[in-house]
Amino acid sequence: MTIHELVQSARDRLIRAGINVNLASLDAEVLARQVLGWDKARFLTDKGEPASSVFLLNYEHSVARRTRREPISYIIGTREFWSLDFEVTPDVLIPRPETELIVEEALQVAGSWRRSPLIYDIGTGSGVLAVVLAREFPSARIIATDISSHALGVARRNAERHGVADRITFIETDFLDGLTEQADLIVSNPPYVPAMSAPALSPEVRDYEPSVAVFSGDDGMQGIRRVLSDAVERLAPEGWLIVEFGYGQDDAIAALVDSSPHLSMVKLRGDLQDIPRTLVARKRT
Repeated sequence: MTIHELVQSARDRLIRAGINVNLASLDAEVLARQVLGWDKARFLTDKGEPASSVFLLNYEHSVARRTRREPISYIIGTREFWSLDFEVTPDVLIPRPETELIVEEALQVAGSWRRSPLIYDIGTGSGVLAVVLAREFPSARIIATDISSHALGVARRNAERHGVADRITFIETDFLDGLTEQADLIVSNPPYVPAMSAPALSPEVRDYEPSVAVFSGDDGMQGIRRVLSDAVERLAPEGWLIVEFGYGQDDAIAALVDSSPHLSMVKLRGDLQDIPRTLVARKRT
């Protein structure tokens, strides 16, 4: 049997497991290339070769994991973010494309910072925001927090992987507990899914991603309220706050900021479908 035939068979198995047809095709190929150590060009050229017994054994193991709806990023161990590859494990949330909006907005407001700005990344997870911001702003000092020591281990390895470990301080704490310095920018992708929404989530999220990074109380706003509260205390005057939030939470976010005497709404940024997903606010003087 050829590699291509095995990949087609795996695709059919993934579809029967409930995975979307297009995603099943992609996943079957990605898993094959990961096992083979091939890039896409070689796969397209050589997929007609006979499959070796070693490939068959290792590929079967990976496909079986995916049929159980384990996220492919956990199976292959990496995820791309901001055109960089990051290690991901079941200890961290898998980075999503919409989180890149935080980086885009940070680039927009950077001109108002001090020469050597301080940035807090609340709930850093795999460290994607801290690492990318460290690369984009070489003069910045970054403090990244997380309540999970295992997540911080992943984040540290990603910082080392991308050459910025010397400029990021990783601290195990809840939000910004114990930190007193005032920052020029606070970013966060906090948990924001209501606990009651769990049954409606895909198995990949509900059964595999860390619940502490997904769920946030009955209304999904618990973590966001805490981020805004900490920002009031830890932002320097005219400092910036950029936070990701969930679908349909824009009105609640706007109300929270409007009710704060210390924060001013700048914008609610929409994603590619123009769905509001990112808060940009500023500390009043």
